Amino acid sequence: MQSILVFFTSLFFVVFAVPQIIDIAFKKHLFDDPVESRKVHKNVIPNFGGIALFFAVLFTCTLFIPPAMVPEANTIIAAGLILFLTGLKDDILVLGPLVKFMAQLLSALVLIVAGGFRIDNLQGILGIYEIPQAVSLVLSLLFIVGVVNAFNLIDGIDGLAGTLASIAMFMFAFLFYETAEPGWSWLALSVAGALLGFLYYNFTPAKIFMGDSGSLFIGLLAAVFSIKFMNSTQVLHAGQAGFAITAKVSLLAAILVVPVFDTLRVFTLRIMKGTSPFSADNNHLHHRLLSLRLNHIQATAILSGFNLLLIIMACSFQQLGDNLILTILIIITLIGNEVLSFLSGRYRKILARNMQAKDPVFGVYQEPGSHNGQELLQKISEI
Repeated sequence: MQSILVFFTSLFFVVFAVPQIIDIAFKKHLFDDPVESRKVHKNVIPNFGGIALFFAVLFTCTLFIPPAMVPEANTIIAAGLILFLTGLKDDILVLGPLVKFMAQLLSALVLIVAGGFRIDNLQGILGIYEIPQAVSLVLSLLFIVGVVNAFNLIDGIDGLAGTLASIAMFMFAFLFYETAEPGWSWLALSVAGALLGFLYYNFTPAKIFMGDSGSLFIGLLAAVFSIKFMNSTQVLHAGQAGFAITAKVSLLAAILVVPVFDTLRVFTLRIMKGTSPFSADNNHLHHRLLSLRLNHIQATAILSGFNLLLIIMACSFQQLGDNLILTILIIITLIGNEVLSFLSGRYRKILARNMQAKDPVFGVYQEPGSHNGQELLQKISEI
């Protein structure tokens, strides 16, 4: 009963709050700027969905979850507030990447120092178990900041970040419930409910965006839940859920695979090009799917389906252990990326041939403001 109350309270809070936020945003002329060339939307749309998400979770947890069931709640709220306010300011005024990065570091330190959210055991990955305190601090910082950035960067098309985050939150709610952590399960359910309420307004055609205030906050919670589950002393046995969870790290990797892989991929490509890893571009996985003439719903369905597939595989292959499952997940992810690269490359060649056939001599007179063939090919090649 408590789970149902938590879930639907968050859901309806967002469902009723979002129209008010949209109304205020239009009256005050606060919109996402569609002028940038990398933007996939060309209409003005409010990007303050994070306000509804943050306060829905805060309201629901204050109302239904006793502090004793989640003793770290105050620390999570403090760290979340840092990122929420930073993201909100970025949604209104636009902050530089360094300012956001420093806020992410500060919130991560709050979680690590005040909340004790540390990765101090690698669970046998590469034969490593307990790690030194200094290594634990650095690894925990990298993990928290990395996951926060991953959810921030994957928020590029209608419904994608919300759907991937919903999948993660439902999984965490289930895992915490099965490992006798009802308070944490309710916390994850409150986030899931808020996300579903938000998705009602965020699927194509989107009426509101999550904004940095939402994506940074959701990313922080995903990192917190991951560390909490990894450090849990409870073991999920086969009799409880139909399968035993003995390889926690690989399951967490499967849950976070799409946003984390996308972030690692674009950061690597940007560094290889000699640009800042935080510089914006249109080379994310969702941009490449859109370049194949898929719409937002189709691109979201493909990436979410891939995410679910790897989660199912990680749950099914638990007896293989973390190292082998991680190897399988990495191979499948890389193969999927290569398939997408092949398809997008093939589509670019077909489009280039069609353009050449229609306009064999690039550089002919074009109406002012229009693209000639060479410019259009250049834009396509950047995708």
